[in-house]
Formats: sequence, structure tokens, C-alpha cells
Amino acid sequence: MIKIKNEKQINELCEKYQITLRFANWNYLAKELVHYQKGEIIAICGENYDRLFFLVKGSIRFTCVADNYEEYFFFDAYNNGLFGEVEYLLNIPSITQSEAIEDCDCIVIPINKNRKFLDNDLIFQNFLGQVLARKYNELRDSYMNAKVFSLRTRLAAYLINNANCDTNISNLTQISKILRCSYRQLLREFKFFCEVGCLEHLNKKGKYKIANYEKLEAYTREEV
Repeated sequence: MIKIKNEKQINELCEKYQITLRFANWNYLAKELVHYQKGEIIAICGENYDRLFFLVKGSIRFTCVADNYEEYFFFDAYNNGLFGEVEYLLNIPSITQSEAIEDCDCIVIPINKNRKFLDNDLIFQNFLGQVLARKYNELRDSYMNAKVFSLRTRLAAYLINNANCDTNISNLTQISKILRCSYRQLLREFKFFCEVGCLEHLNKKGKYKIANYEKLEAYTREEV
């Protein structure tokens, strides 16, 4: 983590991403520009979380760890994304682990230093409501799809729609993110499809190809 002490750059980024418009008392808020390197952990689940973040460059991955210690993808934040709002509103430790998946810059607003201004800022509170409503709607759609269709069915449908018999399948991390499952869960499903002859595991580690398109397509239907 590197704090960038450049007031001009902070103001330019806040104007560019319209962050200043999210607050009635922007000029009174303590804030800083922070750079995180690729692979750096920004927050650990359960640790005290006294910051609001506006992501202005790069992307950050958020994951949750279940009781069985499997890691589950939660969501990725990209430019102009806000995070830390749940911890701010409920005054609780971090509910996710966040990691920079590429070099990124954030406008960071310390919560305790700014609590009085934030709590009484109607423009900011309205903005928070919109952010939470949008995230809830996106997660609701993902949750409903996960409940209605099994991971096996969703994986088969994804492969049918995004690969063919001549395509090598290697982006397993990205696929687990899209299907909202752990990497370990995804590997189990790939192993199953190899065992039943739908996929072929190539010699190169982590690479697969479709061995039987019609058979794989049958698994897009739940009754299989």
C-alpha cells in the first residue's frame, strides 16, 4: 500500500469519476489516494474496516470463506466502484476478503474521522441506498440462477455457449467467477465431465477440450 500525497491528482480523479457529487460536504472530508499493487490484500474478512473506498483505477476481487474453508467468489469491483458501505452502515468488521487483481488506485475516506459528516449527509445517504439496491439486485439474479440450476447444468451451458470441439478450455479461474462457485467445486465438475466422456483433460495442466458436444449438451437439461 502506497499513499500518494498529491492533492491535485486526488481532485482530478474525484472530478473525473464524479465522486464529489456524491457528497454535500465533500470539502470537509478527510480523504487520501492509495495505490495497491497486484496481489496485495486490501482487507481480510473479520478485520476492522474503518474505510470507504472509491476504486478509480484497476480492479479488486472480493471473496468469502465458508465454514468448510472453501473460498467463494463474491464479485469484482471495477473503476468507479464503491465498497466498504456495508461495514460503514452496520459498523461491523469486513464481511469479505478483498485483493487487488491488478495494480489499482482508490480514493479512501476514513470512516471514524468523517462519521459526523457522513451520517448527516443526505446526498451521500441517498447514493448509498442506490449502490446497495443495485448490488442487491445483481446478487439476487445470481442467487436465483444458482438455486434454479445446478452447477453442473450451468457449467455445461457455459461450455456449450462459449467453446467448441476445437477450443482449448483453460480459463478455469474466470469460469469459477462467472458461475459463482469455488475453484475446487469447479474442478470436481470438470473431473466428472471427463469421466463421462464429455470433456478431455489435455496433457497441459489445467487445459481441457470438449470431447463429445452432443453428450455435454444433454447436461444442460436438469433431468440428465
